[in-house]
Amino acid sequence: MRKKDTRWGWRGAVLSVAVAMGCGDETDVRREPVGSFVLPRDAVPNDNAAVGPFCCTGSTLVVEDPQGQGTLGYLHFFFWEGQAYNLTDTESIAPDLYLGVSARRSLDTGLGDELLDRISFSGDELRPGASKRVRIGALEYIATLTHVETVLFKGAPHFLMSSLEVSVDVLSVTDTP
Repeated sequence: MRKKDTRWGWRGAVLSVAVAMGCGDETDVRREPVGSFVLPRDAVPNDNAAVGPFCCTGSTLVVEDPQGQGTLGYLHFFFWEGQAYNLTDTESIAPDLYLGVSARRSLDTGLGDELLDRISFSGDELRPGASKRVRIGALEYIATLTHVETVLFKGAPHFLMSSLEVSVDVLSVTDTP
């Protein structure tokens, strides 16, 4: 009779379950590049008006379909939730930031049927190279902080608003049968 191989024991079972759980969604999704952008450079200033679903300050990236099928979504540069402060007449700081994102529910729905979400960075995450992604409707946004300067203010990290630059890759996402 052969000796039972127990080298992996419960660890092997946990690894097998984790691998099986991680394989579900990704094989059922097709992603195609829509574009790569740098914010604020590639965004349109809001100038006290709405650009897509976002108003009134800051700037908003309009994500156009590369095949000319119209607007797929928007990304607003930028919002914050915590208390912001003016350091000088030309410099402000905030303890966190988020980018508002929107997208059509699916690529074939045309205008309307728009979903809203956000990509959030806490004060501790505000450093060059920090990256987050969100899938919303027919788009996936991948935002990477390419430039940001932080200062300690009242014992917590805050970012200099004028220093922020974000690169954004946008992918169209289609669930496959």
